[in-house]
Amino acid sequence: MLKKLSVIIMVLLISVYSYAGSQQASATLASTIITNARAYLNDTVATYFFSDAEMLVWLNNGLVDMVNKSNCYETTEDIALVADQVEYAITTAYIVVKAVRYVDSASKSRGLLPGKPEDVGVSEDIEEPQYWYDWAGKIGIYPVLASVTTEKVTLYLVKRPVAIASNVAVPTPAIYDKALTMYIVAQAWAKDRQTAKYVQAMSLYQAEIDRYRKDFLSVPQEPAR
Repeated sequence: MLKKLSVIIMVLLISVYSYAGSQQASATLASTIITNARAYLNDTVATYFFSDAEMLVWLNNGLVDMVNKSNCYETTEDIALVADQVEYAITTAYIVVKAVRYVDSASKSRGLLPGKPEDVGVSEDIEEPQYWYDWAGKIGIYPVLASVTTEKVTLYLVKRPVAIASNVAVPTPAIYDKALTMYIVAQAWAKDRQTAKYVQAMSLYQAEIDRYRKDFLSVPQEPAR
């Protein structure tokens, strides 16, 4: 029974972590990523069929898809708490909230547990926040504080990339440049109705993402008995 419980806890811990690795942003221009994709396609000169403008659309689509799959674009956002207020707008363009940390007036911090909107008000006897939830672009923090001085929460977010121009460097970590290149290659083969080549390129794209997620995964070990 204890072993089963430890496995469940391990799974829960893994599910909330982000394994993005280094956050050192790529210095590679979008135009260079497109050039690299053309090399795979043996199409080094822009054509009407595979135009640079079209490939830039695929690159921006790939950024969002890649971040969705890898959680590789991380940031934090601090929110000052207000007395008797449950929900706060999240100003960062984000994909998911991975964790929330509460910092009290004495600058002591602790992680909050995932909660649900329907549980707000159930634990009114607790004097400090214990739980958080994400709903419609707002973060819910409860139980609420009756009075506030400097209390705040820090959100750990996976950012949503914004579209970039061809002369702008890719904002995601440098280690994911190859994955993004393969995404563009796959979309080109899809347009050309080369199904087998599309599947192969998408497999390489996914394998590149999976490799980093696996390499950066540190599985909590069961305590020695």
